[in-house]
Amino acid sequence: MADALLTELNSIIKPSTMAEIATQLGVPERSAARGLALSGASAFAGLANKSGDPGLMRQIIDTVARTPADAIASGVSTGQLRDPTSPLLSTGRNLLSSLFGGSTDRVADAIGREAGLGSGVMSTIMSLGVSGLLSFIGKRVRDEGITASSLGSFLSREAPGVRTMLPPAVSDALATPVGESARTVDVNPVVAQTVRKERSSWLWVALPVIAAAVLWFGLRPRSVPVPEVPTVGTTGTVPTTGVNFDRRLLFDTGSSTLQPQSQAQLKTIAVILKAHPGTRATIAGYTDNVGSAASNLTLSKQRADNVRNELMAMGVDGSRLTAEGYGDTQPVGNNATAAGRAMNRCIVMRVAEK
Repeated sequence: MADALLTELNSIIKPSTMAEIATQLGVPERSAARGLALSGASAFAGLANKSGDPGLMRQIIDTVARTPADAIASGVSTGQLRDPTSPLLSTGRNLLSSLFGGSTDRVADAIGREAGLGSGVMSTIMSLGVSGLLSFIGKRVRDEGITASSLGSFLSREAPGVRTMLPPAVSDALATPVGESARTVDVNPVVAQTVRKERSSWLWVALPVIAAAVLWFGLRPRSVPVPEVPTVGTTGTVPTTGVNFDRRLLFDTGSSTLQPQSQAQLKTIAVILKAHPGTRATIAGYTDNVGSAASNLTLSKQRADNVRNELMAMGVDGSRLTAEGYGDTQPVGNNATAAGRAMNRCIVMRVAEK
C-alpha cells in the first residue's frame, strides 16, 4: 500500500519538470529525483506526526484548495527556483518549519547525503518536496473530497508504511525530537489563486504515472553516485532521456536469469507499460566486476534481453522495448563487498515518450 501511495506522490512532478529542476539547480537529474522523493516522503511522515492537530489539518486543506494544480511546473518554468522568496519556495519552506522545527537542517543533511546533493541546493529541494506533498493532497481534495478530518486519518493510517521505506539515516533524523514551532502555514498570495479545473488528457495521465518510477529510484539507498553520462554499451548507443525505474531487477552472479523476488517488480513495470502504450523503454543490463570486461558486457546484454523477453511474454509490445548491455560500468555498489556486487547485478529501465 505504501508503494502505491508513494508512487502517486512522486508522480506529481512530471519528467519534463524534473529535468528542468535539475538543470536550473545544476545537479544530476537522478540526484534531484532522489532528493525530491525523499523530501516528499519525509514531509508526509512529518505531517502524519501532527495528524492529531485539527487546526493544522484545516490549514492544509485550505492551502491546497487555493493552490493551482500546476503550481510546481508553473513555478519552475517561470524561474522561481532562483528566488528563495518566490511563492513556490516560500510556501514549502513555511510548512517545513511547521513539520520539522529545529530538526529541519538535520533532515535536510540526511537527505542530501543519501541523494548526493550539497547543502546549497537542499533547501530548494526540500521546499519543492513539500510543495509536491501539498499538490498530492490537493489532488485528493479535488478527486475524492478529502476533508481535514479524513486527512488526519489518512496520514495516520499510511505513515507507518511510508516510514519503513525511508533510508535509516533519514528515519533517524525524523525520529529526533523537535521543538514546538508555529503551526500556522503561511501561503503566499500569488500561489493562493483560484484553482483551475484540471483538464483531462491522455498525456496528463500517462506522464505522471511514468514519472512515478522515479520513486523506486528515489527511495533506494545508494553507496556510489551514478555518473550522468553512461558509457556506450553493446549497441553503441546511449539510453534516451526519460525516467529510471529502480534497480530492483536483480540477478545471481554469472547468471542472466532474474532472481525470483524480482518478478513482482517486473510485473508492475509490465502493467504500467501496457497501460500507457505511448511510451518506450530502454532496458539496460549491468554486472558486477567478477570476470572479464568482455564477458560481463555479453552477460549484461543477455540479462537485458531476458527481461525484454519476459515483458513481451507479459503482453508488452516488443517494438517499444530496446535491450542494451553495459557490463560492469557505472556501479552503484562497492564491488569490493558481496552486498555491493549484488546491487550491481541489475537492470535499469529508462522510460520516455515515443
